[in-house]
Amino acid sequence: MEAFNEFLKRFPHYTPQVFEDIRPFLSVKHIDEGAYFLENGKICREIGFVKKGLLRHYYFNDDREITNCFCKEGGIITSYKSLITQTESDVAIQAVEPSELIVFSYTSLLKLYEKNLFWQQVGRLVLENEYVTAECHNRFLRDLSAADRYKQILEEEPELLQRVPLNYLATYIQVAPETLSRIRRKIFRT
Repeated sequence: MEAFNEFLKRFPHYTPQVFEDIRPFLSVKHIDEGAYFLENGKICREIGFVKKGLLRHYYFNDDREITNCFCKEGGIITSYKSLITQTESDVAIQAVEPSELIVFSYTSLLKLYEKNLFWQQVGRLVLENEYVTAECHNRFLRDLSAADRYKQILEEEPELLQRVPLNYLATYIQVAPETLSRIRRKIFRT
């Protein structure tokens, strides 16, 4: 639980009491590689803090998987649309590696919103960060060629290349796995 407490300390107006307020609502969830935190079509009821491991957030477009993002240690993972609207999720969240999450329910978060403005601030700042990340990924896809997308990952997130299978990375870059293999060969030859 200490990793989640350290995460909370990054927010303004943190006090040890806010961690004590959420502690009764926290539980640990272990997810095996390939298993799901959230399956497509299920209602999301939890928010996860990734203590250890790596998960991917993806959806289907014409039976083709599209990975929106990878969430690693220190990140928050959920399906915000499904969580907030309490409707079936159109995304899935799958562990790429064996993962350990600290989870709490949306219901408990709503209770904390009423108890202390700190939690409303955390909710707002986390969602703002999520929005910025989504906007950056949209520009990444729209403005860069597939080769440049791969190069950017190579420069800015090289650990993903060690941790993510190529077929998942291809769905993130939005190319066929064969195309990604050609891009990699070309880059490493130069």
